[in-house]
Amino acid sequence: MEVGNIFRHLLVHNEAFVKSTESTKFLAYATQQNPYITLLTCADSRVQGNILGIDIFNKIFIIRNAGNQVAINRGTVEYSILVLHTPVMLVLGHTDCGAVKFATHACITQSKEIVAMSKSFDKLINADYSTISREVKGEMLPLTIPIERGIPQLSKFGDEKKGLAYLSQINVDYQIEKTLKYYGDLVKENKLTIIGGVYDFVGAYSKELGRILITNINGNISPNGLQESARTIIKRIPNYDESSQAYKTVCQLIEEKVTRI
Repeated sequence: MEVGNIFRHLLVHNEAFVKSTESTKFLAYATQQNPYITLLTCADSRVQGNILGIDIFNKIFIIRNAGNQVAINRGTVEYSILVLHTPVMLVLGHTDCGAVKFATHACITQSKEIVAMSKSFDKLINADYSTISREVKGEMLPLTIPIERGIPQLSKFGDEKKGLAYLSQINVDYQIEKTLKYYGDLVKENKLTIIGGVYDFVGAYSKELGRILITNINGNISPNGLQESARTIIKRIPNYDESSQAYKTVCQLIEEKVTRI
């Protein structure tokens, strides 16, 4: 889009937002915020807060960087958890992540064994990252730590799309591992629940595009344990009714969306 149109959109759409929103909504929280989700996600423009299906105003404290890394924004994460006391932290990776691609390229080009056994990654192996600045590389290189954990499993995947989704999942696990190191006591006290997910807009997990797959709950990544953790969380709803259609619908979604590659 041409810069003039971009600027026009900024002015026009914000004014439309102002006209369509009651001023009381702003006045009620003019000097305070009370979000209930700390969302650590990637800076990728395809990942948006509205995929959660809720009005994010005063509900989601959003922290974004390349590859949804905890260390890069540790202070901001800590502010949200310890000062704003959000009860849920969602670490959200996504498919086709550029930062994960870069880290994967950096790892596999250093291993002749991996290159030889994973021809489905030829496109990524041959990618040229030489024009990327030192600053950009410096921000993404820490991702090679979690990516190296997943590299040995790449031979199991028949295509790059699914393999990269798996590596994004491994990265989410690593970021939650670090978060638990810092705030695990809050999890043990049931003051914080840390949820990991992968936003799938390429169909790596299923044919349903746009789904968020829940792949980690408080560090639990075993398939059965993960779903059991999800059902336990649902049962914390006050006066929940297991016979209700709403509960049955959620249980069905847990079966479909609380999963791992």
